[in-house]
Amino acid sequence: MLKEIKVALIGNPNVGKTALLNEIAGTDLKVGNWPGVTIEKKEATITSKDYIIRFVDLPGIYSLRNQTAEEKITVDYLLNEKPDVILNILDSTNLKRNLYLTTQLLEFEIPIVVVLNIWDEAVEKGISVDFKKFENLLCSPAIPASAKKRLGIDEILENIIQVYENKKFVQCEHFEVEFEKYLKEVLKLVEIYQSVLLNLYPKRYLAVSLLEGSLKDNLSDALVQELEKLREKIKSIYGKDVNTLVIEERYGIVLSIYEQTVKKEPVNTVEGSLFLDKIFLHKYFGIPIFLFLVWLSFEITFKFSSPYVDFLNKVLEVVGIWALQILESLNASEFIKSLVADAAIGGVGFVITFVPVLFVLYIVISFLEGSGYISRAAFLMDRFMSSFGLSGKSFIPLLLGFGCNVPAVYATRTIESQKEKILTALMIPFMSCGARLTVFAFFVSVFFENQKGLVIFSLYLIGILVAVIVVILLNKFYFKTKSEVFILELPPYRMPTFKYILNNAWVRVKSFIVEAGTFIFATSIIVWFLTNIPFGAKKDESLLAQVSQKVSVIFEPLGFGTWQATASLFSGFVAKEVVLSTMSNIYVGEELKEEKKSLSFQEGLNEIFSGFMDANVSLFKDLASTFGLVKTEKEEDEFKGLGSVLKESFTPAQAYSFLVFLLLYTPCLATVFAIKQELNSYRWMFVSILINFTSAWIVSFVIYTLIRWENAKVRRET
Repeated sequence: MLKEIKVALIGNPNVGKTALLNEIAGTDLKVGNWPGVTIEKKEATITSKDYIIRFVDLPGIYSLRNQTAEEKITVDYLLNEKPDVILNILDSTNLKRNLYLTTQLLEFEIPIVVVLNIWDEAVEKGISVDFKKFENLLCSPAIPASAKKRLGIDEILENIIQVYENKKFVQCEHFEVEFEKYLKEVLKLVEIYQSVLLNLYPKRYLAVSLLEGSLKDNLSDALVQELEKLREKIKSIYGKDVNTLVIEERYGIVLSIYEQTVKKEPVNTVEGSLFLDKIFLHKYFGIPIFLFLVWLSFEITFKFSSPYVDFLNKVLEVVGIWALQILESLNASEFIKSLVADAAIGGVGFVITFVPVLFVLYIVISFLEGSGYISRAAFLMDRFMSSFGLSGKSFIPLLLGFGCNVPAVYATRTIESQKEKILTALMIPFMSCGARLTVFAFFVSVFFENQKGLVIFSLYLIGILVAVIVVILLNKFYFKTKSEVFILELPPYRMPTFKYILNNAWVRVKSFIVEAGTFIFATSIIVWFLTNIPFGAKKDESLLAQVSQKVSVIFEPLGFGTWQATASLFSGFVAKEVVLSTMSNIYVGEELKEEKKSLSFQEGLNEIFSGFMDANVSLFKDLASTFGLVKTEKEEDEFKGLGSVLKESFTPAQAYSFLVFLLLYTPCLATVFAIKQELNSYRWMFVSILINFTSAWIVSFVIYTLIRWENAKVRRET
C-alpha cells in the first residue's frame, strides 16, 4: 500500500507557487497575481515512486503574525493538520524579502524543502547562489526551479520524498545568545503555569509567539501576567518593544544568509517594468488606458467567439433532431418529448452555446493577470476609490466580481475596516459577472449586431457608475469612512505562457459548464414544470404566468411589462444564467416540437462539420474586416428560435432597458447568502436586496425614458 506524504505549499504572494504546483501535479488551479486569490487552500494529488503526495496550496502571505485571514488559515493548517513537509517557494529575484517568512516557518519544526522559483529570471539579472552554503545555513535542501521552463520539477519531488524518509528536523534558526535565554525563560514559565501548551505547539514557535504576543488565545491569567513582566524587563534592557526586537533578530538571520550565499553581477539590461509603469500608471493616462483595455477585451471576445456560438447552435439543433427521432422510435409520450426538447435541449443547451464567449473572455483576462497588469489596475484605482471613502483594497474584490460575485464577496474578508468591508460588499452585486454576460451576449447579437462591444462595454460602465453613486450616498448619509493606506505588491511584468493562459481560462469555463450541467439543469426542469402546470394548458395559463402577470405591472414603465419577461427575471434571482433557459422554455418551447425535420446520422455529422468550417471562415472574415482587408456583407438570414421571437417581443430600447435591469437588480441567491455570511448580518443582506432592486428600477426607467424621448425627437426631425 502506498504511503501518503502531506505537503504544504507556502510562500509570499506572486512567487509563482500555484503555477509551480500546476507543473508538478498537472492540476488546473486558479492562478492570479494579486493577494487573496487563493484565500481557500487548493489541493492536488500525484503518485511518485512508492508515495502518494498530496499538495495543499495555502494563501500567499508575507509573515505568520496570525493577524490577517490568510495568515490565520496558514497557521491553523500548520498547527492542526501537521503536514509532513513544507514546500517553501521563494522568488529568486527577491530572496532578501522572501527569506523572512522562511525564518518563521523554521519555528514550526517541520521539515522544509526550499524552492528558489523564477530562477530563469534571476540568472538573467546576474543573480547567483551558493546552494551548498545556502542549504547548510537553513539545514534544508534548496532547489532552483522555474514553473515557466519546467526547471527543477523532478528534483523537488525527489527531495520531498528524501526529507520525508529522513523524518528528522534540525533547528537552524538561532537568535543572539542573550535573546535565546529569554525564549528558554518563556518555556519555563509555560511549564510552571500552563504546561499543557507544550503538547499543543512546537516549542520554538510557542516561545517566540508568546513573547511577541501573537499567540493570545486560551492563556491562563497567571501566564499572561508573567509574560507581560518579562516583556517589560526586555524593553527596559534594550529600549525597544519585544515585537521590534524579534523582527530585528529574524532580519539579522535573513541578511546573514543573503550576504553569505547570494551574489549579483551587474548586467546591462533596462528594467522594462519601470518603463511600462510610467505608461500604465501615468497620472492622467492610466485610467483611460485601463478603460480602453476593458473595451478592447470585449471587442476581442466577440470577434473570436461569435462564429463558434453559431457553430454550437448548429450542433444543438442537430442533436435535438436526433433526440426527438429516437424518442419517436421508442413511442415516447408527448410529455417526455417536450421535456427533452424544451427543458434539456432548449434550456441547458442554449446556455452552453455561450461557452465560446466566456472562454475567449477568460483568455483575455488570464493574459492580463499573468502579465501583472491586474495588480497595476488595483493600484491605479486607489486614487479614484479614495475620493468616495474607499481604498484600493476594495478594488480587488470588485475586480473579482466581474468573474463571479460570490468569491468577490468572500474576498472582502481581506479588508480590515468593517465599514469599508460593508460598502465593498454592497457594491459587488453591481459588477457584471460572467453569468450575466451570457444573457448580454445573446441580446446584443439579436438587437445590436453592429455595436456588440460598445453595448456590452456600456453595461459594464453603468454597473460601475451606479455602484459609485450608491457608495457615495451611503457614505454621505450613513457612514463617515476615511480611506486606509493601500499597500499592494506590484509584480514585474511577465509574458504568461500559452499553457498558463489556456489552463486558467479552462478552470473558469469548466466551473460554468459544471453549473450548467447541474444547477441550471435542475432550474430549467423546475421552470419547465411551472410553465406546464396544469400540463397541456397554454403557457400563459400556467402557474408561473399567473404570478408573473400580477407582478409585471411594476415593469411596464420600464418597457418590458410582460409576464414572460417577468418570469425570466424571477428565475434570474436563482441564477442569472437561467434567464436564457427560462426564456427559451417560455417563448419557443412549444415551437421546437412542431419542427418535423429529420436527419440521418451521417447527414447530421455533415451539417456539424459544415457548421464548423463556416465558423472558421466567418472568423477569418471578421478578423480581415477589422483590418479593412475584407468588406463584410450583412447576411439576410432570418432569426431562428428565441432570437426571432424576442425580436418581435422587444424593441431595441426595451431590450436595452431589460439588460440594464438585469445588470443591476437583486443578485443571485448564492451572492445574497455570501453577503449574509461574510457580513454576519441579515440586516445588510436585505439592505443589499433593496438597494439593488430600487437602483435597477430607477436607472432602467431613466434610460428607457431618455431613449424614447430621443427616438421621438429623431422621428419628428425626419
